[in-house]
Amino acid sequence: MKLGLCTWSYNRTFASGKMDMEKCLEVCAKDLKAGGVDIIDIHLKSQEPEYLLKIKKLATDLCITISAVSPGNSFGKDNEADEKAEVAKINSWTDTAYLLGAPNLRIFAGWAPREKHIELWPKVVKSIKECAAYAAKKGVTIAIESHNDGGYLPTSVETLKLLKDVNSPWVKLNLDSGNYHDKDMYAALEQSMPYTTHMHAKIHKLSPDCRELEFDYDKILMILKKANYRGFFNVEYEGKEDEIEYVPKAFEMIRKHMAKYGTF
Repeated sequence: MKLGLCTWSYNRTFASGKMDMEKCLEVCAKDLKAGGVDIIDIHLKSQEPEYLLKIKKLATDLCITISAVSPGNSFGKDNEADEKAEVAKINSWTDTAYLLGAPNLRIFAGWAPREKHIELWPKVVKSIKECAAYAAKKGVTIAIESHNDGGYLPTSVETLKLLKDVNSPWVKLNLDSGNYHDKDMYAALEQSMPYTTHMHAKIHKLSPDCRELEFDYDKILMILKKANYRGFFNVEYEGKEDEIEYVPKAFEMIRKHMAKYGTF
């Protein structure tokens, strides 16, 4: 298993102007000692090739793998033109991932009023199939992330059903260790491991002495070890504390658990 950073960990720092993608890569290499980075779309200044190649070269020089590119999207629109625009957007980000050398493109199924989920589900499936067909031509794997707050995929049940309905070898999971709302989140994570190509290590409440207070990382690391997961496990810090101080603490916490369970 490889340890990396999801740039969302520094989202407030990016928004403040105190960090850009170049500085983030330097922090990954010199401070966090991260092996890879999952780049959230809003943290790139542009999708222009000249800029993207500059970022790719810097990552290469720093020996950092760009493990995924993660745009925001939402399928299942009522309006057909809006739905086509979402497909076009994801295809555009597939091109970006290809240029950056990222093997995975993290996407969402999307959000809609809960009473419309059944009605709009076929649109979601159709759109993801279209995106997968395009991504296959680029050699980029679509990695779907489950999400709550009204999303189509609040639990592993809907998430695994979507994979079955899409039925493409180019569509797998970006498994977030804290997103499932199943009664037994850890059983849901274990059930999802065979379909996982990329992961986020969700961290919400980290104590000053580097203990995660919301998620049981002993259970999570045991699941990853049992599954022989060998992909990237990218820290996604979402706590309220100062990111500059607490993201390194998050890395320290994950490294301790990786060492404990021998998952390096």
